[in-house]
Amino acid sequence: MQQSITYKAVPVKNVSLRFLKNVARRSTIHVGIDIGKHKLYIVVRWTPPRSRAIVYEHPWFVENTREIPELVVKLRKIMSQNKLIVGIESTGSYGDPLRQALGDAGVVVHQVRTKLTHDYAEIFDGVPSQHDGKDAAVIAELVSQGKSTPWPYVMQSDTENEMRYHVWKLMNTHKEIKRLQGKLEGLLARYWPEITSVLPLTSLTLLKLLKHYGGPSALFADKESTGNIHRFSCGRIREEKSQIICRIAKQTNGVRQGIWDLQACREVAVCMLELHKQSGTCKKRLKVLIEQSCTPLQRMAKILGVGTASVIWCRIGDPRRYHCSDAWIKAMGLNLVERSSGEYQSEYHISKRGDSETRRWLYMSSLRWVQESPVREWYQRKKFQTGKKIPGEEHKRTGGKAVVAVMRKLMKGLWYALVRDTPFDPKKLFFKEGTQCKDVTPGKPPSRKKRKMS
Repeated sequence: MQQSITYKAVPVKNVSLRFLKNVARRSTIHVGIDIGKHKLYIVVRWTPPRSRAIVYEHPWFVENTREIPELVVKLRKIMSQNKLIVGIESTGSYGDPLRQALGDAGVVVHQVRTKLTHDYAEIFDGVPSQHDGKDAAVIAELVSQGKSTPWPYVMQSDTENEMRYHVWKLMNTHKEIKRLQGKLEGLLARYWPEITSVLPLTSLTLLKLLKHYGGPSALFADKESTGNIHRFSCGRIREEKSQIICRIAKQTNGVRQGIWDLQACREVAVCMLELHKQSGTCKKRLKVLIEQSCTPLQRMAKILGVGTASVIWCRIGDPRRYHCSDAWIKAMGLNLVERSSGEYQSEYHISKRGDSETRRWLYMSSLRWVQESPVREWYQRKKFQTGKKIPGEEHKRTGGKAVVAVMRKLMKGLWYALVRDTPFDPKKLFFKEGTQCKDVTPGKPPSRKKRKMS
C-alpha cells in the first residue's frame, strides 16, 4: 500500500526530520536522489512500524554543489538511528561531488540505471509523466526492490588516472581525425579527385604530400617528386606507383587551385599529421603503463591491441568484476535482443545499450582478426547465413553482422581466458574439433532452416 505523494519540493535547510519519530529504530530507509546540473531532488521512503503502508516524504531540493554539506548532515542524522541506502541515477559527472561527499560520510550509495527509472515511471503512479521529484521517488522505490547495484566512490591511483587520461586523449584524437578526413575528402573531390583511387584518405603518405605540395600542380612541376614520394612513404611506394601518382597529378580534372586553396589543403594535412603523432604518443605511453599493470590487462593487450584493450579496461572495467561472460558482453551492448509479436518474428540484433566507444574500438580490432585463420574461414561462412538478402549482394548485406558476431565470440572467449586464467585459443571459438578450415568462396549460400517459434 502506498501513500499519495505531493511533489512540491522544499529547501533542504527547511527540513526538520520530524518523521524520524514515527520510524522504527534500525529499520531501513531508502533515499532517492535525482541529479541535475544546478539542483538535486531528494525523496525519503520509509515504512511505519506495524503497518504495510509506504510513506514518501516531501521532496527536498539542494543547490548543487553549494548545499551538499547540509544534505550530508541530514543524511548522517538519519543514519545514526536507522540503516540508510541512497540511490543515485547514473547521469554523467554532475553527481560525482555528491558521491564523494557521501562516501566520505560513510553513507551506502547505490546506482540505478536511467532506463529502469524511465520504464517504471508509469507503473509507479499510473501516469507516464516524469519530473525531478517523481524521478527521485521512483529511484527510492527501485532501490527498495533491489533493482540497484552498489556504487561507492573510489579514488583512482595515479597510474589509473594517467591511463584514463591517455585513453581520453586517444579517443578525442581519433574523433578529430575522422572529422578532418571528411574535410579532406571534400577538398580532394574538388581539386584532385583521382588521388583517392591510388592513396586512401588514411594514408600518411598522402598527408605528407599535401603538406609539402598542397595540390597536384605543384607536385607535377617538381622534378624530384618521385624521390619525395618514395621518401615520404619510407620506401613502401615503389617507382611504378610514384609515376602513376605524378601522371594523375598532371592529368587531373579537378578545379585549378589558388594560393588560399593550397593553404587550406596544407593546413588540413598538417593538423591530421599532428593528430596522428599525438595518437602514436598516447599508444606508446599506454603500452608502458600496461607493462606495469596487472596480468589480465597485459594479456588483453596482446589479444586486442594496446588501444582497444586500454579503452575496454577504462570504459568497461576489469572483466573479473563480472560474474559471467553474458554480463561482460551486456556491459558493452553486445547482448542479443529481439522484438517479436504474434506471427511476426524479428531477427536478433544487439541491444547497443552499453558504451558505444568500446564497440567502435572493438569493431576495428575485429576487422584485423577476420583477416587471419581460423577467424577468416568462420567469418566467410557466417556471411552467407540466414537473413533477407538481395541476389548478388549477400556478402555486402551480412558482412557487418558477421563482424559483430566475431566481436561477441572474441569477448566471450576473452572473459573465460582472463577470469579462469586459461590460454586464449581462437581455434576453440571459431570451429569445432575434427573439422578442417577451408577457404569459402562466394557462391550459392548454404541451405537455411527456419527458426521455430517458441
